[in-house]
Amino acid sequence: MKSLITRFFKDRRVSLLVYCVAGIGFLEMYVAIYPSISSQAARFNELFASYPQEFLKAFGIDRLDMSTLENYIAMEHFSMIWPLMLVIFMISIAGGALAGEIDRGTIELLLARPISRLKLFIGRYLYGFIALVIFILATVFTVIPLAEMHKVTYDADRYLIISILGLFFGLAVFSLSMLVSALFSERGRVSMIMGGSLVLMYVLNVVASLKENLSDLKYLSFFHYFDAQSALTKGELNWTSIWVFAGIIIVSTIIGAMVWKRRDV
Repeated sequence: MKSLITRFFKDRRVSLLVYCVAGIGFLEMYVAIYPSISSQAARFNELFASYPQEFLKAFGIDRLDMSTLENYIAMEHFSMIWPLMLVIFMISIAGGALAGEIDRGTIELLLARPISRLKLFIGRYLYGFIALVIFILATVFTVIPLAEMHKVTYDADRYLIISILGLFFGLAVFSLSMLVSALFSERGRVSMIMGGSLVLMYVLNVVASLKENLSDLKYLSFFHYFDAQSALTKGELNWTSIWVFAGIIIVSTIIGAMVWKRRDV
């Protein structure tokens, strides 16, 4: 098991590093310019007050207030860019974990080793979990030393809350992607199916925000449950979201493992 995880780490170390560096780069940009933004916070708040509320909710923004770093970074980064990076990263790992091995023709070498298919699935899943934790630690908690460096006031507890929410969100995406990866033999198909599904979820969340008679569609979207605004601006962890993500994680992982165990490759 350890050798499987280690090998996948070696194969994926460059992409993991790229995603982490990119995430830290975004944080540095936002934290560095925040002192200039905060000095004009009142003017920005007045400008944003004229925006239609439905338009703002469509992008996961329910509070326009630049008076704190958490309010600013929730709107600019964690409502769209960060979850998008996380989604792409998790789908990429899951696609290469099972379907990618079949696609490259290397699955026979793995299955020839004295290890069961279930352990192979678990090993790949554990790598995805570890990679997700590393990504979150690097792209969320780095804001603290960056804020110290730029002399910006911050609330450390808020980043713990967004990290917990992000962990469950990322694992839900990854678990569902692993299920799709266990079903198909082409990495591209996994990316297409999961990418298309998540784009549809995002559209449903936007439509639900814009059309009151279609508001129930939001419950079909992962993005509705990933409420970065509440986590960062209010310090609130939505337990309904946690339970929804946990259910998806458990069901998808069990079904994915069963499918992979019985599949003929």
